[in-house]
Amino acid sequence: MRPACSAVALGLLTLLLTACSTGGVNSIWTEPGGAPSHYRELAVIGIANKASVQRAYEDNFIGALKAIGVNASSGQAVASAAATERKRDKAIRKALERSGADGILVTHLIAEPDRDAEPPTRATAIPEAYRRLGLYYNQVYRDVMTPGYYADYRKLRLETNLYDAKRETLVWSGRSQPLDPDSERTIGQIIADVVAQLRLDGYLP
Repeated sequence: MRPACSAVALGLLTLLLTACSTGGVNSIWTEPGGAPSHYRELAVIGIANKASVQRAYEDNFIGALKAIGVNASSGQAVASAAATERKRDKAIRKALERSGADGILVTHLIAEPDRDAEPPTRATAIPEAYRRLGLYYNQVYRDVMTPGYYADYRKLRLETNLYDAKRETLVWSGRSQPLDPDSERTIGQIIADVVAQLRLDGYLP
């Protein structure tokens, strides 16, 4: 890794593990039609270019979910070991079968351009690639693993998608408020916000 990229990765890790967002979740999208289902067995897949950041995502989500009575486990370890998209898809499915999960949470840090206007609290549309678990996971994996992906970021948000395990389709998507390195809020508090929002929207018991 180039020295500049190493510095960015170190700064990103420090930001995630020590301080974070202004609080709250926005840009929330929910699957239209019908009442949401309660998911009680979740697999959590964090996507990051550093193993310590990935673990921070997953451990905090698992802890927050278990605190409200939702069983949760990591689905990332098998998936990340596969070199090709097809192998990753198979690895994810095998991991989910073993876990018995009825829902899959996929979370990662997304870089956004610096814009004055805040995104809407509720989104009416999502990119087509978000709709299917395999398409979304592989696209994000490619992006995040690209050297320098976070090098020129202006705003960072934690994006979390909930997929129905049986259908492998998106049912909920949300992004945190922009991460603030001067805040005392931790990544655990941000993830607690996401879990609280999922519960408020009816996807968790």
